[in-house]
Amino acid sequence: MLDLKVNLKLRDFEYGADFSIGNELAVVFGPSGAGKSLTLNILAGLTRPDSGLIRAGDRVFFDSEKRINLPPQERRVGYVFQDYALFPHLTVAKNISFGLSRPRGAEARRKVEEMLALMRLDRLGDSYPHQLSGGQKQRVAVARALVTEPSILLLDEPFSALDSAVREKLRHDIIKVKEGYNIPIVFVTHDLEEAYMLGDRIIVFDKGVVLQAGTRDEVFYRPAGRTVARFVGAKNIFSGRVAETNGSACVIAAERFKVTAPSGALQTGQPVDFCIRPEDIMIVRPDRDLGAALEANVFPARIVSVSRRGATYQLEMLLERHLGDVPDKPEMFDFTIRLPAHAYQRLGLSLGGLTKISLKKPSIHLLPREGDANV
Repeated sequence: MLDLKVNLKLRDFEYGADFSIGNELAVVFGPSGAGKSLTLNILAGLTRPDSGLIRAGDRVFFDSEKRINLPPQERRVGYVFQDYALFPHLTVAKNISFGLSRPRGAEARRKVEEMLALMRLDRLGDSYPHQLSGGQKQRVAVARALVTEPSILLLDEPFSALDSAVREKLRHDIIKVKEGYNIPIVFVTHDLEEAYMLGDRIIVFDKGVVLQAGTRDEVFYRPAGRTVARFVGAKNIFSGRVAETNGSACVIAAERFKVTAPSGALQTGQPVDFCIRPEDIMIVRPDRDLGAALEANVFPARIVSVSRRGATYQLEMLLERHLGDVPDKPEMFDFTIRLPAHAYQRLGLSLGGLTKISLKKPSIHLLPREGDANV
């Protein structure tokens, strides 16, 4: 278990983080300048907080009240930097063994050989960093961090400089590390796909503050506010007012449409924000009978933009009733939808086509209104 609750002021930047993680992979996610790398430096002992507590299991790294501040070398933290930080004059094997208290001898050789095998570097032990690819250098950096048997592993955007094919392989390497080492792993990234693929827990930062910390599905599908929803790619984020309530459902009147959503504890007339992820909006086949339960959130819409995103298509949709707005505002759209490429092709969709879209009621998430704790 890793607990961090600290505060720090750096000139005009105030940092205040409070989160706990178990022996799992926690992704620290957020925009540039949010405090992600600063979090790793605080955990590693490279930056001292003004106040608070850092504890890993039964070991206290920092406690301002008890005046405890363990230096980096006593924290047993493995740190993988974005730029690898390998020693150019040392071989791969010697780079890996550098952090060991006794880098020579049979035990050191055994540990290095284990790391070489784990990180797919078996034949590269005698090579030098300049002879390696970017992906190989990164694997050496991870092996060097793990060989000391750390209590925590920190990774600072380790794959940002690598191409997509190499990143994919290294993500699987990190998953293998997670499965083999029962320690907290803190992984900083700004890549949304990477965060979703790797994170058991997601910690969303902005402006030095944790906006939300939770499981992957909690953060991606039940964001704590508009800002988090935007960061995690919800895209379809709206404001409205409750027009009516009916048991577990309510009708929300947004600016350009009405939608039936789960009601929570909402009351008629109450302002509300809500969102739905682009992959949770359905394209309705013309021959499909949806039934009365789904018809409430079905809207005729035209495709006004199409962009291919690898194995998916992103569509911008304009509700049919607003088509008259297009000549004056060609960039206008109401919803963003993301479909697998095979679904787009099977449905015969194309730019300018008129179809129907369905917003599934369970996928509509009501957002706390930021700045209003009562909603």
